[in-house]
Amino acid sequence: MPAVLLPLLCFIAFLAFAPEAAMKFAAWFLVTTAVVRVAADKAVGLETGWGEAAKAVIWAALLPLLAIFGLLSFGLSTGITQFEGLAAIAILVMLSGSFVAAFMLALHTSLKDSAIIASITTVASAAMAMLVRALA
Repeated sequence: MPAVLLPLLCFIAFLAFAPEAAMKFAAWFLVTTAVVRVAADKAVGLETGWGEAAKAVIWAALLPLLAIFGLLSFGLSTGITQFEGLAAIAILVMLSGSFVAAFMLALHTSLKDSAIIASITTVASAAMAMLVRALA
């Protein structure tokens, strides 16, 4: 129950302090959740509800963020702050893997199916971000 209330309370606070940004975020979240549902159904053949799709979107936002925090912690403790060449590629793979893993955890799908859903969701989310930016 608290896991459901915390994002809702955060959104209410967000709505109180920045209503325009909160409405854009809500539109993005709803569209992305709908895209996850449609992608899971049409591309993979998995029936998902709104709650599962919303959980997948939340996990897909949080797991890469946790990976970035881990990378920042590594950088602060070792002093390594610039990543070039193979290390940069490894970081991109880690972030992509955490994004795909979020769909694996939330939707209980295989790696291939989660990668398909993640790819479709990324394209739709980027298009939505460009649309919101063009309208603003």
